[in-house]
Amino acid sequence: MKMQKQTPIPQALERKYPEPVVLITTADGRGRTNIMSVGWYSIVSSEPWMFLVAIDSGAFTYDLIRKTREFNVAFPDETMAGAVLLAGTVHGHQRDKLQETGLRTQPAIQIKPPLIMDAVANFECRLVKILKPGDCPLLIGEIVAAHVRRKAGAHRLYTIAPNYRLEGVRPHRPGKVARG
Repeated sequence: MKMQKQTPIPQALERKYPEPVVLITTADGRGRTNIMSVGWYSIVSSEPWMFLVAIDSGAFTYDLIRKTREFNVAFPDETMAGAVLLAGTVHGHQRDKLQETGLRTQPAIQIKPPLIMDAVANFECRLVKILKPGDCPLLIGEIVAAHVRRKAGAHRLYTIAPNYRLEGVRPHRPGKVARG
């Protein structure tokens, strides 16, 4: 018997969870900030270190990154689910989403967009290239500075099921066997 069966792509993608989520912070030339949740991202190079993020071309975040050529990628912790949901479900053209989330920020070192103070980690990026292989542009940014939360032990936030179900996922502990 075959272990795999053919199925429609959307049905197979229902099994992608848990899926990491990141927060992208941006700023315009006047200092107005914005924040957006992104589920499609990846590290795409280690020499130099680079992130790829997929951001819809109609998003305010996309406009700001195209204009300023810089952005911050933050790994939210499990206490940030409400802020991540807000940042990913409303548009920032007419709202101050960063203020609405209540997330604390601190200045970045190399770029204008702020860091998310309570995130597990932050990565300051400069735009290298925009690719458009399909319906969602892919933005590649070189990491120019990285930061981690001083207090260790924070757990990353993940999308664990469809419809924006967000929870912390515990890292694997060496010596423990996963039972499934």
